[in-house]
This record gives sequence, C-alpha cells and structure tokens, in this order.
Amino acid sequence: MRSSGIALGLWVGWSFGMAACGGGAGAKDAASDAAVERSSDDASKDVDVDVASEAPPDAAIEVAPDAPADVSDAPVSPFVEFDLPTPVAGPWGITVGPDGALWFTELTAGKIGRITTTGDIHEHAIPTTNSTPFGIVTGPDGALWFTEEYAGKIGSVTTAGVFAEHLVPTADPNLEGITVGPDGNLWFTEADKNQIGTTTTAGAMHEYPVPTPASYPSYIVLGPDGNLWFTEAFGKIGFITTAGHVTDFAVPKPGSGPVGITVGPDDDLWFAEGAGHGVGRATLAGAIVDYPVPPSGSSPVSITKRADGFLWMTEQMGNQLVRVSTAGATTSVPIPTARAFPAHVVVGPDGALWFTENIANKIGRYAPE
Repeated sequence: MRSSGIALGLWVGWSFGMAACGGGAGAKDAASDAAVERSSDDASKDVDVDVASEAPPDAAIEVAPDAPADVSDAPVSPFVEFDLPTPVAGPWGITVGPDGALWFTELTAGKIGRITTTGDIHEHAIPTTNSTPFGIVTGPDGALWFTEEYAGKIGSVTTAGVFAEHLVPTADPNLEGITVGPDGNLWFTEADKNQIGTTTTAGAMHEYPVPTPASYPSYIVLGPDGNLWFTEAFGKIGFITTAGHVTDFAVPKPGSGPVGITVGPDDDLWFAEGAGHGVGRATLAGAIVDYPVPPSGSSPVSITKRADGFLWMTEQMGNQLVRVSTAGATTSVPIPTARAFPAHVVVGPDGALWFTENIANKIGRYAPE
C-alpha cells in the first residue's frame, strides 16, 4: 500500500504514455563561383580593369543593407524537461548527490538514476528485482541511500555505481521516506508496519513502533530540534528522538492525508496534504495550521524550501508547481507537459527546482525568476 494511493488521490493508475521524439537536420545554402577565363589570344595583352571607371562621374555606388538578424521576441521558458532513457521508468524520489548531480529513484524500472545539471543521464539497475525504490537521500558516507518499498530493503549506491542492500527485520514493511539523522544513521518509515526504522551505514538496524495504531508513517525529515519529524498519512504529524521516543499531533483537517514534509525558512515543519489539497505548518510545540491550495483536487505530495524564502510543492493531479509563502499565500506554475504527474521536488546545486515527472517519464527543471 503506497502513501500515494491510500484514498489520497495521488495514484491514478499506471497508464503511462511515451512522447515520440524526432530530429531534423539543417541545410546550408550552396554558393557557385563564376570563373572568367581569358582566351589564349588575349593572354599576351595587358588588360587593366578599372571598376570605378565604368561608373559615371560622381555616381553614387549603392550598397544593399544587411538583412536584419533573425531575433525572436519569444521569452525563454524557465522549464526544461529531460526524457529518461528507460521507458515507463516511473521516476519518484530525487535528491542532490555529493557529486553535484541529481540522483533519483525509478519506481517501476527498479533503477537509480543520475542526471547532471546539463541533462546528462545515467541509470544503475538495482540488484534486487521488483525493488520499487521510493525515497532517496545522500548518506553520511557519501553514498546515495534509498528505500526499496516492496522489497523490504534499505539500499545504497556509490557514485561509481556500487550497490549494497540490507534487509529490514520486519517482513513486508512498505518502506517509503528516508533521511539522515543527527546521529549519522539513516532513518526511514515503515508505512504498513506502523514503525520508524534506523540503520547504520554498516546495516545494523533498529525499529520503533508509532503509538497511534495504523497511522501509516510516510515521509521523514530531520527537524531543527534534532528530532526526526514524519508524516502519518491518516492524519497526524509526529517526531521521534534518536532514543526512539515518539510524540505525535493530530492535523486539524480530518482526512487531509499528510505526505511530504520539510523544514521551512521559519524553522517550522511544513507538509503537503495529499487528500486535503492543502499545505500545513507545524511548530516544534505541535501547533498546526492548514492552508488551502488551489485548485480543488490538486493532490500535493512533495515540498521543499528554496533560498528565495519560499516553499515549493508539487501537485500531482494539478500538474503544477506551487510556491508557498510562510503566510500561506500560494502561486501556481503549470508544468508544460500535460499529465506529467509531478512527484518529488528538490532544490538543485544550481538553485533551480528539480522534480520527477512520474507518468511523463521525465526529470524536470524549473528556474524561478
């Protein structure tokens, strides 16, 4: 069971479409040069050619003006979208790697992908088949760590493409979000087993139960207080200390379906409400406020903060990015590709927003003004 499919309206089925790509070649104009041959009879004669003498005295020589440059007034789009090499790869999670590239999970293809800020893409197949990689983060060891949603493993891959995988103790946990804790360990959610797990980079694991029954812990982030904050898709925001103590708070709007979570520029916790079609803010003391996000049925899923002082969020069904101020004001930016199904978003090393397009099978880049 995915967080994006539990009555949140975030998964509408795997009906992927592939856009056909074509190319064209430019043609150059060929120029022919005329050659004037002097006959053998005239070869011995001295011939002076004075071009100016052919024109009448004081005649003006007209020169054709240069053709105007072909300059388009069309603005340059702030969006760039890159097609993935693997068809129906299902890109989902995305993070910034230690090498300055963006690394992402391919949920359907079972691969970890890498894209540079110039659009060069490389993919690495995960050793376990049907691994369904979901969340991804750069670990303290410089490797990329990811959850294997249905394989029940925590995996890592180096920037050279070397994999390691560690089986989670509890069977069928449905692994989703992952982040790095202040203790240098990886912390992750076990949605179906109602647990928060942790692992060292050597694969030593421990699991902690969430007190609220069937809460469906989904996404997780390191808070400014040193605790690990997570969303409970069935209506709460919680945090766990590195000692394993859990506290959670009910979201005011029933059935809002909290999913993606991040630390805002105000040091509060901000989260996307996938079923409530809004965005929420929680203080470290647990005071929570909800803000609506248009349009109705937009299904926000991922959220991040940018250096411009705003939060940015993906809307899967709204097919757009949304800028959110700390006062809850929103501005929507439609994605060029229809039915792209934007999933996760992160700020890249170039300051642009990089996001996965799950159904369009693309990685998108958006550079706000």
